Amino acid sequence: MPTKVWNEGEVVAGIFGIQPGDLVFFYVKNKGIYGLWKVVGQPFFDQQKIWPDEQQLFPYRFTFEPSVGYFQKPIALADVFDLRDKGRIWTFDLNPVQQKNQYKITMDEARELVRLLLRNNPIPQAITSNSVIYHPANSTEVKVDYSSIEKGRFRYESWLNAWFMKSFANGELKQVFGDYHEFLNLVPTTFNKVMDIFLTHVADIDGMQILFKFSCIELKAGHADEQDLSQILRYEDWLTRRLAAGERDMVQSILIAADFSEGALEYINGRQRIEEKVVRLITYKVQANHQVELQEITTF
Repeated sequence: MPTKVWNEGEVVAGIFGIQPGDLVFFYVKNKGIYGLWKVVGQPFFDQQKIWPDEQQLFPYRFTFEPSVGYFQKPIALADVFDLRDKGRIWTFDLNPVQQKNQYKITMDEARELVRLLLRNNPIPQAITSNSVIYHPANSTEVKVDYSSIEKGRFRYESWLNAWFMKSFANGELKQVFGDYHEFLNLVPTTFNKVMDIFLTHVADIDGMQILFKFSCIELKAGHADEQDLSQILRYEDWLTRRLAAGERDMVQSILIAADFSEGALEYINGRQRIEEKVVRLITYKVQANHQVELQEITTF
């Protein structure tokens, strides 16, 4: 079988999703899921050798530390499959479409995994100190690569995804997408496709956290047409059934591209008139100073 080509933009987009305070679990093949650790500091780039295998450098990194206690007994994969069948875990991909060394899950899913760890280890053992602690040697900031920009567009969709993930990590874009709570990219679905970006929107009302909307975002580095529109409508339908209990107004669909075909615009207008359901269309353009300008298209 041919080896999967390493996509740096895809790796960078994923690492931008890792934030200080995030919980960390490890899946050990043929054993189960271990926890619990917590991310410390921002992701970084460092080529210091930490693996004996020369082919496994993994220069995009983040540091983490033990949290709560030591859970000796892992979570069995049978328990994870059971939760997935019940719809309580859905981003955790055991047969990934995208081969990556890390996957981000939602906090609701993380709570389910912590619950199982506590169930299996009702008395967590004390955290023991590590004999070897990794210290970044010559780390640098993780950056978006703008070298492929042509006529105000990213040549590769993965770097457009990376720009959005960095912007979400920095707390930006709330005027465009609303006050988001979680942001994940390349989220697996049950029909072997991945959502480019997925957001949750949570309001804090008198100490109560209320989840009130999901956003699915499809990205196109260049031109978007009816086929791309059809793809995001599939995601919208899947999220409505899977997470929103059939409440379709809880799902916000957003298609972002450099420009759109006339057919896509006509379909959106027709859908808005007939179904009173909107797919937001947003164009992007990269300026000479690498600032990205977003502009929403008003259909009617």
